[in-house]
Amino acid sequence: MAARKSQIHTPPGPKAVHDEYLMLASLELDGMLDAGEQRRLDAHFQRCSDCRVQWQLWQLLDQKMQAEPVPQPAPGFSQRIVEELIRQERRRNLQIGIFLTVLTVCAWALALVGAGVLAAALVYTNLGSFAAAGSFLAETWAVSGVICHSLWDVATELTAAPTALGVASVYLIITTVALGVWCLIIQRGAQPVRARYYADLHRSES
Repeated sequence: MAARKSQIHTPPGPKAVHDEYLMLASLELDGMLDAGEQRRLDAHFQRCSDCRVQWQLWQLLDQKMQAEPVPQPAPGFSQRIVEELIRQERRRNLQIGIFLTVLTVCAWALALVGAGVLAAALVYTNLGSFAAAGSFLAETWAVSGVICHSLWDVATELTAAPTALGVASVYLIITTVALGVWCLIIQRGAQPVRARYYADLHRSES
């Protein structure tokens, strides 16, 4: 009896043939076989008990898997995942921002220290030149004060005359009107660009 069972369960032919029919059986579970392949598979099951037993096991497993209810995620699961991802992104951006801020502060500190050392060295090695430059700036400031005082006296004398005051008033009015017209032209020219910007922004948000 044992010998008979051994003869029944011994797979006939090479192993590759059985692998091919088991692949067809897997496709049959998914309903992907045509009529010719189905006939070949059925004929093989009639000859090969091992493949037939394997096929029956697969059918039972498939039936049990289809009978089991599909697990559903808990309410709010997707929302919690999205919120966690957002928190992780914010945390990462905060860490990057802190790192860049510290790096920027260090770079500016080094730059300021270097600039201070360089300025001190230049001042120490060129004291005479700086003294001469200081005297020149003082003289320039004095000359500028004299020129400004003279221009102020000229303007005061011109505005004292009625004709000069009228000319200055007309000039100011014309200048103000010209500036107003120019601002209106710029504003109207910028309206299409502004409208296009807000339209693109609205499309990106929606």
